[in-house]
Amino acid sequence: KKWEWADGTKLDYKPPKDYYNADLDRECFDGVAWEFSEDGTWTYGAGDSWIPAIFFCTTQLEQPVPENAGCDEEDEVCYPVVEVGESWQDAEGTCQRFGADLASIHNQQENSFVRRQAVSTGAVNGVFIGAKADKDGQFQWIDGTPMDYKNFAPGFPKKNFGDCIAMDTTSTSGQWMNIDCNTQLPVACVIKKGENDGPTCTGEDYAEGAIFTSPGYPFSASTPCDYFLSVPTGKKVQLEIINLESNGCCDFVTLHDAYLGGGQLEKLSGILVNQTYTSPTNLMRITWAPDGGVNIRGVMMTYKAVDW
Repeated sequence: KKWEWADGTKLDYKPPKDYYNADLDRECFDGVAWEFSEDGTWTYGAGDSWIPAIFFCTTQLEQPVPENAGCDEEDEVCYPVVEVGESWQDAEGTCQRFGADLASIHNQQENSFVRRQAVSTGAVNGVFIGAKADKDGQFQWIDGTPMDYKNFAPGFPKKNFGDCIAMDTTSTSGQWMNIDCNTQLPVACVIKKGENDGPTCTGEDYAEGAIFTSPGYPFSASTPCDYFLSVPTGKKVQLEIINLESNGCCDFVTLHDAYLGGGQLEKLSGILVNQTYTSPTNLMRITWAPDGGVNIRGVMMTYKAVDW
């Protein structure tokens, strides 16, 4: 006749005494029955002795499913154009929240389609696309595909105008310009059919400034993954957690100052936005360890080298 949880787990916690009358805290109560009253409350008791009770319920939530962001089921590739971002980097994060990437463009047909999509969604004054200058000043698609097509406006790219590429949607030609990466513009994303069939941990290497996420972000967070970051000797790794959304009980991001045998820098959980953490060495290992990862986004990160 002892109280027990309906799921069979041990009754190892009771609420503070402010939540109930201590005189009625009974380990054993013969002949207990539960009744749902007409006023919408539950009561328990025996015979004519009934006591109001508060209920706390738990249930396993389902993961949200990705929206198609304007893509038809039969589309092999589509280019949704989404809301204005604060910067090119913010635009990249916006695409990833759709399970997409900033658009790379490889022929005139794709360029025209992106421009039409932009105009049809109201982006009539330019959109970011997925090219950015590397350390040598050469523009590259951030998805690693070759830059085998270019549509720069006459005289562009211009020196000192900026390291990010945007498409001019005011004209039908959809020509490109290099602009300041902090310009506020809508963003053209690309979703390729089959890319999000299931989250996997790829183990790929990430360049400084690249944005990377836990597998399946932001629609699935149940796949664990390790990330190994390095910067030149004499520098330190500075990690930025752009967004962490995890269950505080059981989903963790752990930072170490070496690939193996190093010290633990941080063990993070819950909700974090734009927080930085620096390793005392030129190496950092990041472990995303979800325990279920239910109804959360996961983690989005970037990193750079900083001086000692």
